[in-house]
Amino acid sequence: MKVAMVIPPYRYGADPRHWITVPPQGYGGIQWVVATLMDGLLEAGSEILLLGAPGSPVQGGVTVSAAVEAADIHVAIKAFDPDVVHDHSNAAALPPGEVGPTVSTHHLNGVPERQANGIYVSRAQRTAAGSASAPVIRLPVNPSRYHFREAKDDNLLFLGRVSAHKGVREAAAFARAVGLPLTVAGPAWEKDYLDALLADFPHTVSYIGEVGGSVRAELIARARAQMVLSQPSGGPFGGRWIEPGATVVSEAAASGTPVIASDNGCLPEIVPGVGRVLPVGREITPRDAERVLRTLPTAQAVREAAVHRWGHDTIARQYLAVYERAISGEVWT
Repeated sequence: MKVAMVIPPYRYGADPRHWITVPPQGYGGIQWVVATLMDGLLEAGSEILLLGAPGSPVQGGVTVSAAVEAADIHVAIKAFDPDVVHDHSNAAALPPGEVGPTVSTHHLNGVPERQANGIYVSRAQRTAAGSASAPVIRLPVNPSRYHFREAKDDNLLFLGRVSAHKGVREAAAFARAVGLPLTVAGPAWEKDYLDALLADFPHTVSYIGEVGGSVRAELIARARAQMVLSQPSGGPFGGRWIEPGATVVSEAAASGTPVIASDNGCLPEIVPGVGRVLPVGREITPRDAERVLRTLPTAQAVREAAVHRWGHDTIARQYLAVYERAISGEVWT
């Protein structure tokens, strides 16, 4: 199958010639999702045109387009003549226009711009968008991209945007309660939030900035647990934050690293079996924190669960089935 894969084009660093690639150089949730999905589609024999990520590594079966403007993306898609277009940009890079059968994965909160033939990454996200029957396909993980380790270091890890809605302070409070250091890795665009975090948890939090590649994979693999204490407030777009898909959950589990998560959004759907879920707003005592750590599943158990539930080949097959529905002319909301 020929698939045109559209992602939102984002600049990387200060040089205007550089873009966040697939896979990303550092932070980039959508880019990681697309990279992993492409792994599965390529193994299934698909041919892919990647748009919105100039400079991405070239691999067999993938053509990387230089197009980043909507008009140029339309031209490139028509020249490629795909069987289906898969939009990951919430219509930002692919506004309405005739480009053939199209499906759209929603990666954010709220109601998507393109609702026809939408795909959601969790039931919580789908419900918040007002849909009852659109497909839910989980975020994929390719275990070969991660390092599996049974032996863990005595530290906790937060990996992601350093922001209130991602629950970094809550992760630091848990780490302090249990007496373990917390490594925080990710972009910190809200300086006041980071400064307050470091001031309030000086002996607990170590901030190392954005990481990518093998450094990132090794950090995930070595951690005692991955902290995903997402919060319902403080989101980037205002209103209630509902954690949509949580890429870090599958990445951690594929590395044999259990997850400690809140019950916000998708997390109660995906974390059982690979970690523990804690209620938002619950104050964690040292005794509570120790019990949570003691009852986490083993590295082998979470790895097996990740591959079974979210393996890139499994998720690719689910997408191929949805592509066939769109190609046949079916329309859903």
